[in-house]
Amino acid sequence: MPIVPYVNPDRVPPLPQSHLPVIILTPVLAFGGFGGMWLIGAAIPSVLLLVPSEEVAALILLRAYQAGYLFHAVLGLLSPLIFVVFSALISRFMCRSLDPKVRKEHRMASFLLAPFFLPLYAALMWGTLGSDGPIALYELAQADIQQIEAGMTEHMTVFIGGRSAPDALFTGHPEGWQVKRRTVFGPDTGRSGITLRFPEALESTLDPEGFALESWDNARWYEVTFTSGFHLAVEIVPVGGEEP
Repeated sequence: MPIVPYVNPDRVPPLPQSHLPVIILTPVLAFGGFGGMWLIGAAIPSVLLLVPSEEVAALILLRAYQAGYLFHAVLGLLSPLIFVVFSALISRFMCRSLDPKVRKEHRMASFLLAPFFLPLYAALMWGTLGSDGPIALYELAQADIQQIEAGMTEHMTVFIGGRSAPDALFTGHPEGWQVKRRTVFGPDTGRSGITLRFPEALESTLDPEGFALESWDNARWYEVTFTSGFHLAVEIVPVGGEEP
């Protein structure tokens, strides 16, 4: 009978140094793949805004961003699972030419590095569930869409301040879909006014000489229709029905 030498399983020699870069690359590439998917989600609104539609600008914007919020919400909630799947696929691809025993050890070593990335995904899931996260924004967009479709938007008679700023929430639009933040003032807004978001399609409705700059005496009054959630302007009509 041949003599088989005994190998203590607790004293398995470490992997050769040449395999260490591959082991480290597996979770790094998995994290990079997840980041790429997140960037794809950020690009969804811009792509959808290129699709021709006859709906009002506010409704088109809300539908486009709602799709992006949904994509990010799913990514955030499933981030640990997606990371594990990416790690398994990348490890399988990178180990395809290795010896079966070394391949098994390589895969086990790669997953041992996964816990170092899990706090990042835990923070991402926390942000997803937060008040300003994708889930909350998705629900807000859904409520505004239903409000527009039901014809239950808010109405207010206001004049518009002369200052405007690019909106930080609706960003990265293709040409013709920029959104600006403007402060409006009226009998129901108080002295400080309220901030509304104006799609670029409605900017042509505004009279450049009718903004309230140094004085409110010559400011142009408008009937503004807007949503309750994002305060996104749906329609602007000059008081008296005259076009500027």
